[in-house]
Amino acid sequence: MFGISNFIPPTSDLPPPTSYVVNQTQSNQMKTYTKMAVITITIIFSLISLLHLYWAFGGTLWYEDVLPTNLMGTKILNPTAIETLIVAIGLLLMAFVVVGTQGLFDQYLNRKYFQYGTLLISLIFLLRAIGDFKFVGFFKTVTETRFGVNDTFFFSPLCVLISGMTFLVFITSRGR
Repeated sequence: MFGISNFIPPTSDLPPPTSYVVNQTQSNQMKTYTKMAVITITIIFSLISLLHLYWAFGGTLWYEDVLPTNLMGTKILNPTAIETLIVAIGLLLMAFVVVGTQGLFDQYLNRKYFQYGTLLISLIFLLRAIGDFKFVGFFKTVTETRFGVNDTFFFSPLCVLISGMTFLVFITSRGR
């Protein structure tokens, strides 16, 4: 009549273990960080894509500031309108891939393709940040040009940010 079972409450009345609550809170925080990263990356890619569309259709604002030149001022890269349009479309596709990691297109395509696409985007932007060791990236040797300064302070750090955020999205979206 008075056995040990009378003093042990049923398991449904017990609060969840502390580690479960902590893990659940951390998981919710990570989901929030992932969604913030996806939104941020999508906005960045969309804005840069719009800028490339503007240039592809003849816009000139900031155009001279974003093309690498040698010390004499000769452009190393002189893209055509079609090439600029291809870059704009590529950036929109990258935004699409990052958004796809959140399951919006699961009924059309397996999410793992979006996840590994996001890893590829992360690697592309990491390589861009490292650069060609001459005109582009953190390890460039030509640093005194307008592009060189902009690349050091804006473009390469942005590439590192995009690379890190897309890697975060890749890591956190893998178990879903």
